[in-house]
Order: sequence, then structure tokens, then C-alpha cells
Amino acid sequence: MGTIIKSVGFQNFYNYYGSFDENTYHFKEGINIINADNNMGKSKFYNGILWILRNKVYDSDARRMENADSSYLKMASGKAMNKGQNFDMGVNITFINDEEKYSVSKKVQFRKNAGSWVTNELLEVMQTVDNRDIPVLDMNDKEKIIQKIIPAELMNYALLQGETMEQIVDLSSRNGLSSTIEALAGINNLIEICDLSKDLSQRTKKLFNDKEREINSTSERITGLIQERETLEGKIVTTETQIEIYKTELSKAKEKKEILEANLMKTKDRERYRGMLKNFENEIKRLKEQKNEKEKNITSMLFSESCPWMLMGMREQISIFDKKRQELTTDIATQKAVGSPIVLPEGSPDVPSLQRMLRTEICEVCGRSAPKDGEHWKHIKMVLERPANNSNPNRNNFNQFYSSIQTSVGAFFLSIPKIDESLLNYREKIDELDNLISEKEEERENARNEFLNAGGSEIGSDNTDKQTIADYTLAEKTINKKEDEIKKAEDAIKAWNIRLSQIETEIEEIGSSKEIGKFRNFKETMASVEYILNNTKDRIFDEILKSLEINANTKYQELTYGNLSTGGRLNFNKQADGTVQVSIKNINDGELTGLGTGFQRMKQLSIIMAIISSKIGNKRFDFPFISDAPFSEFGDNFINNFFDIAPKVFTQSIILIKELYDSKSDVYLNDLGLKVLKKMENGEIPGTFYVNVIEEKADTTNLVTKNKPYVN
Repeated sequence: MGTIIKSVGFQNFYNYYGSFDENTYHFKEGINIINADNNMGKSKFYNGILWILRNKVYDSDARRMENADSSYLKMASGKAMNKGQNFDMGVNITFINDEEKYSVSKKVQFRKNAGSWVTNELLEVMQTVDNRDIPVLDMNDKEKIIQKIIPAELMNYALLQGETMEQIVDLSSRNGLSSTIEALAGINNLIEICDLSKDLSQRTKKLFNDKEREINSTSERITGLIQERETLEGKIVTTETQIEIYKTELSKAKEKKEILEANLMKTKDRERYRGMLKNFENEIKRLKEQKNEKEKNITSMLFSESCPWMLMGMREQISIFDKKRQELTTDIATQKAVGSPIVLPEGSPDVPSLQRMLRTEICEVCGRSAPKDGEHWKHIKMVLERPANNSNPNRNNFNQFYSSIQTSVGAFFLSIPKIDESLLNYREKIDELDNLISEKEEERENARNEFLNAGGSEIGSDNTDKQTIADYTLAEKTINKKEDEIKKAEDAIKAWNIRLSQIETEIEEIGSSKEIGKFRNFKETMASVEYILNNTKDRIFDEILKSLEINANTKYQELTYGNLSTGGRLNFNKQADGTVQVSIKNINDGELTGLGTGFQRMKQLSIIMAIISSKIGNKRFDFPFISDAPFSEFGDNFINNFFDIAPKVFTQSIILIKELYDSKSDVYLNDLGLKVLKKMENGEIPGTFYVNVIEEKADTTNLVTKNKPYVN
């Protein structure tokens, strides 16, 4: 029993403007391709399926799933709404399930009321009987018919969109593959039989104990042994249940450890880089403080007594000053020795000289004319009349003046030549600090990049990493604890089983009624059945797992055929706790890492195909496989390979794809699209081929998508 979708139609749904008749796709068994570029209706088509099956749509603006009933205004055709007239929006799916034909339509009536849209949702389900469409009225019956399209438990494997490709088998979970095998491979019956045999075995043990107690009610010894046996059997059942709990907890702890282990190295790296960054920050801060202190000393160095930078460039002035002083001293001494008169005696201008200058109206200092009552004459008079200062006996003593200067600057005679060297040393120290700061900043930036590459974000946010390390440590402790608890419980069960054998021997030695024999045989038979099933369950699962590994690798190789880089070999490994892990091995049987997203997703899809191909009975997926996943990450080889092998696994698939589209082509197909179309026209690929087009250029609110059937 399976489902084939015969048609999907739209009415004023997103950019599917117009009636159902104008916007209907007709499908067959095999591959049904809808080739469309961005904004041409692929995701809108997929949303129509989601609306029917889950009452949800994907909101591309919010980037999340939304309830359909809160998204009607976004779901409706923008062109229909812009016309401002009443209209209906809807999606219709016609399908056949178990040779019965059904039609499911979800519609929303849009009516204008006081300038606002009022909506009313309708669900119409029809069943075709004797070529007559009979409406289904009961809501529960409607929901059951909708579930016939794709059952809820299979939707995760039948509906793929975007990143959900990675969720078809949750290989990050230790239980992920086991759960998927149980869901798709049809072995739940085997598990149920094992559980049933265990229950029957426990019931026969209780029946046997009750009968043996009843028959031997007069023997206290036997009834005591029966009571002990019953107690031990109860302990075994309880402990076996507890072991399963321990195994579940162990599996969760191992899964937690594996998840954390994948990030643990980076976590430790982040902690290491975080410490390095803190050290670099402290070192850079210290160096900058040293530089600031150095720069603050510039002012004091300008006026330093030992090496004043203010006198930089004054080295020649020392010699000039000394030479002039010597010349002056020599001139004065010569004039005194020969009695040569001077216009201005030493210590002048004195009072007589000033009076003479006023009288002659000539300045004897500069030799210029100083007319009476003129500016220069008044200045000479002002100098003459100023108060005398008798406190300085050496006033106007040139010899004393030059001697004083020479004495005061004598300390600089040796330091001025060292100023250039002092400045150079200072500059070198500043440059050295700048270089150290630059080096540390570069090292800090390198550490920061490594920190970011290791998944770091904010330097100070180390709580998460510390928690990761703590969680990893806790997971390791939990694993050790649960393994120890399982071992102790299993040892206890072994001891109790030994005691049960002893009890049987003791009862036989005492002598029990022969009447109990048939009950004992029944109990032993059921115990044997339980034992056999429990021992063969793992073997059966192992055989299925081996078959899955072979089939998965076959599908994996078929999907990756033609790629320049090999994708390795899938390895299925059953764990002690009953879970299954899948890894990719290289030619040396080592772990193959670094594969791209395309290979990782092909691994997922290969496993799904393998599990379906390993089903008991029909080895095909009997429900529509609908994909709006990005095929671009797989490449042309995968697309070709997928179209070749998918019909062997999926009875019907509907593939929404843009990788075959070429807007510049008259037929809107690229070379790969033309190749696939030719195969379909030649019957090499069963199915249908549609191309979506936008006939009139418009903004997203007025887009109108139309489909062109190339093969139908």
C-alpha cells in the first residue's frame, strides 16, 4: 500500500496567480522535475505541500516555519490582492492510495470589508467511488485521508527542504541510525516479537510458581524455595529493566561525550588562546605605560642641568662667545696700557657723558643726532634723571658681566656636545618600545585570529568553554559510573541465576509432584524461546546492518560516480549499547575527514536509500519523495547519478531544482537540463518535466509564475 500524487494545483497562491486550471502540475511514477530559477515558485510549490500536510509554511522573511493560518496575507497572490476584488486562494492535491483516488483542497476565501481583508478557510476532501466524487464530511476522516498522502512518521524522510537534508538521518545521535532503521526497514515486528516473548516467559514463570506452590503447599521447605525463586526472578526482571536504563544513560553520556569531544580540542585551544590574549593585553599595556613615561620626560630633558636639549645646535656659539670675550678683554687692556681715550669710559654711560650728549645733541652710544626736545634727546634726559642704584657696584662692568656669563655656562661646555647623542639614545628607546608594542600587537592579532578560528567570540566570554570542559569531565565520569553499574548488575544476575539453578536442584532432591511437570516444560519452552530470540535478535540486526552497509556503499558510489575526489567508504559500527555509528573510511581503513557538504549530504541520502532498499518485502519507498533541497552543492555528477538511481528506490519523487535552468536559453535549460530532458523523452528516465517561467517582469508582489510542460 502506497501513494502516488496525480496532480498538484494552485489558485492565487503566492505567485501562482489565476485558477487551478491555469496552475496545475500532472505527475506520474518516477521522477517529476520542476525546473525553476529563484523567485519562480519552487519554494511556493513546496509550501503548498506543507500547508496540506502540516498546516505550516516556510516564511522566507522570518526564515522559519509559521502556522499557515497566521500567514494568509503573505500566501495570497499579490496580483490578486492588488486588484482589490474578492478572490479565493487554495492548493489542491489529487492522489491514489491503495487503488483509491482522493482529492484534498485547502482554500481561503478573501473578502473585502471596510477596506480590510476578511478570510475564511475551507477544507474539502473528496473520495472517488465508481467515477463519482463523494465529499468526506467528518473532520477525523478528512485528517486520516490527508495522512495517506505521506504518513506523519515518514515525513522527515519524504519532505526535504534546504538544510533538512542533513536531518534525514541524525548521524550525530547514537540512536539516530537505529531509529531510522526501525522506521524504514520494517523490523519493528521483530522487536515486538522479542518483547512479546519476554512477557510470555515471565508469565509462564509466574504460572509455574503459583502451580508449584499450590501443589506443594504442605511442604514448607519447597514453598520457601519457591518464594526465594520468585523473589530472585523478580530481582532479575527489575535489574534487567535497570540495565536498560543504565544503557540508555550510558548511550546519552557517550553521545554527549562525542559531541563535546568534537569541540573539546577547540575548547582547550580557545582557553589557551584566551590566556595568551590576556597576557598580550597586559604586556602591551605595560609597554605603552613605559612609553608614556618616557614621553613625559621630554619637558624635563629640555631644561636638564646635565644635558639641556634646549641648547641643541649651540656648540659653535660656545667658541664664538669665548672668542669675543677674549677680544674685548684684550681691547680694554690695550687701551688702558697706551692711554688711548675712549668716548665712553668703562661703566658708562655715566652722568657727565649723558650731560654732554644733551648739550651737544649727539648720542655718544650710537653716534646719531639727538635734537633738543626730540624723542632721542628726551630718552637721554630720562636716563640721566632716573634714580641712581648704588646697590650694585659692578653695574655696567662689562668685564664682570662676561665673566659671570662664562662662569654660568661653563657647566654646559661638556654637556652641549652630548645633546645629539642623548636625543639619539632617547629616540632609539622610543623606537624600541614602539617595535615591541607592534610585535606584541601582531602576536595578539595572530592569537585573536586563532582564537576566532577555534570558534571563539568575545575574549572575556570563557564561561561556555569552562562549562564544556566541565560537561566533558562529567560525561566521562557518568560513562565510567554507568559501565560499572551495568557490570555490577550483570554480575548480580549471573549470581542469581546460579542460585536459581541450585533452587531447582534442591526442589528436585526434596521431591516434587509429577503433576507439575507439564507446567515446568511450558516454562522451560518459553524460556528457551526468549533465550533464542534474544540471542538471535542481535544477529539478525547485525545481518541487516551488514546488508545496509553493502547497499549504502553501493548507493554512495552510484551517487558519487564521476567525481574527481573519492568520497571514501561508509562504515557501520554497532556499539555495545545497541546504537549504530556511521563513519567514512579511507583506503587505509582510517577515518576520512574534510569532505565537503555535498559528500556529507550524499552520505545521508545514501543511507536512506540503502535502508529503503533493505526493507523486508517491497524494497521501495511507497510514498512521494519531495525535495526542494539545494542540489548545487552536489554538482552535476550527483544530479545525473541521482536521476538514474532514484526511480529504483523512490516509487515517485518530485524534484524542485534550479540547477537545470538557464534564463538565456530559449527553452530555459542549460546543457545538463537538455541532457536530462533528452533522457526523459527517450524513456531512460520515467516521469515528467516542467519548467516554470515568469512571462512579465514585475516586483515580487506582482510576480506571476506559469509552468511549461516539456514531458507529461
